[in-house]
Amino acid sequence: MTNAMFERTEKTSSGQGNSIAIPTAILIATDGTSQSDAAITIARLLPSSNGRQFKVLTVVDDTPIPWGAVDRSLVLDYKRGTLREAKEKASAQIRRLGDSGWHVEAQTGDPAAVIAGEAKESRVRLVIVGLGGHGPAARVFGNETALRLARISQTPVLAVDAKTRALPSRILVAMDFSEHSVEAARLALEIAAPGATMTLVHVVPWERKEYVPEQWFREHESHIAGQLKRVSGWLDHVTAARIHQKILYGRPGPVLLACAEELNADLIVAGTHGRSFFGRLLGGETLSKLIRGARCSVLVFPRGAGFQRFERTTPERDAKDEIDWVQKLNHFSTRNAGRRAELEIDDPALGAQVEMSGYQFLGATYDIPTRRAQLMFGSLQGTEPHLVRGISNVKSVEVLSDPKVGADGALSIVSDDGQTLLLLEAGKETG
Repeated sequence: MTNAMFERTEKTSSGQGNSIAIPTAILIATDGTSQSDAAITIARLLPSSNGRQFKVLTVVDDTPIPWGAVDRSLVLDYKRGTLREAKEKASAQIRRLGDSGWHVEAQTGDPAAVIAGEAKESRVRLVIVGLGGHGPAARVFGNETALRLARISQTPVLAVDAKTRALPSRILVAMDFSEHSVEAARLALEIAAPGATMTLVHVVPWERKEYVPEQWFREHESHIAGQLKRVSGWLDHVTAARIHQKILYGRPGPVLLACAEELNADLIVAGTHGRSFFGRLLGGETLSKLIRGARCSVLVFPRGAGFQRFERTTPERDAKDEIDWVQKLNHFSTRNAGRRAELEIDDPALGAQVEMSGYQFLGATYDIPTRRAQLMFGSLQGTEPHLVRGISNVKSVEVLSDPKVGADGALSIVSDDGQTLLLLEAGKETG
């Protein structure tokens, strides 16, 4: 299937400028359980105009592979079995709630990373996933995949609340007037029910205090109201929905959630990683509050997802480089298996973060067909749980030496999503 089948042509949000390619395909991510039922139901209700294509993806967590003398055929058989079961489960769910013509694919790996990677590679318009129930435990533990996906995806993500059975009709849009927040509103209108109501909400991260002159608030509100009216005018050209505006004050997360409750909203829309103060807040803590705390669906529009022309800019990898990566990681694993390590992820959007520390490094591999690297951690005796870190779209693999001890000090793997750095502790452990 060519990429052209996934795209259509539109103008910019202001109605001016050159025409650009905007994708139309939808990727539905499901785990085959009832948590994904609402996501499939909503996808089924979306209009199929513009030759829109639907693809279904289910992801099975990577199976930890013990490092050492292990019959790898057993591991491969196990992986094939779990993939087959997952695909059968998802296919049955699609037959029951979706469209039997939708293609179902099963993959292994970290679910959020695999879904984000597949969405980027397939150049889809939207990823649809399910959310759990409304209890604190369900929101925290049932929706971590949706939250991680919303944070790392370069494609808009619609996280559908479990009770949803219809297209959204009462929509709240967190508006910071950035290009991507306007595009988020436009995307919400594409999936809205006929006759929907949209409220554009701008949150000023201040509170009204006696020591802040009231004149300042009045002047600021006048400016913001003009901006909201301007955006509403743009959106009026593409929809018959009723569009309202609100200006609120306080911390964005709690304020947006309270406003959604007041409006009885069935969809909250937010952009991420904006350059404004409000946009930066939505990129981190506020996004967590919305996905975990909202009693409705949440549409997340990442900065940079709007107005994509989708030219391929990544050069083809050299086969010799990939063979070199396989050998380099095998030799690195042989030399360093058993050493304690710290794993640091340097994400261009979120910055450097320590993902885990203290676990023993078991081994690293690179798989040429899938172009994925894997780092494995745990215990050589199996006394600790195994952890697997998958890295897609690898660009380079480098081993860094520690001159003080004359041994390997770190492993750097650069990918499209940033750098993964494995820092080895001094000495070697075998227990």
